[in-house]
Amino acid sequence: METITLKQGESHLISLHGLASAGYQWILQSIDPQIAVVEEILYSREEVAVPVAGSLDQRFKLTAIAPGHTLVRFIQRRRFEPAEKPHASYEISVVVTG
Repeated sequence: METITLKQGESHLISLHGLASAGYQWILQSIDPQIAVVEEILYSREEVAVPVAGSLDQRFKLTAIAPGHTLVRFIQRRRFEPAEKPHASYEISVVVTG
């Protein structure tokens, strides 16, 4: 598990290996929203102007909100198979300083 330390207000880019061509998406499963927030960064039209073979990575922006510690957990699954075990998971331990 990766551990990162951010100052309040700082951001960190997370890039996770995509499998959208097989129907999988990375989904934020857990975070303490009082410590940090995550938002997905979508690709612009210009970024995908050339043909893409396979799947693009999914990108997320993690922003520190307040001092503390939180575990950020993503799971990769097909939304149409909610009862199935996730294909993959990714965790980051985040420490936010004042």
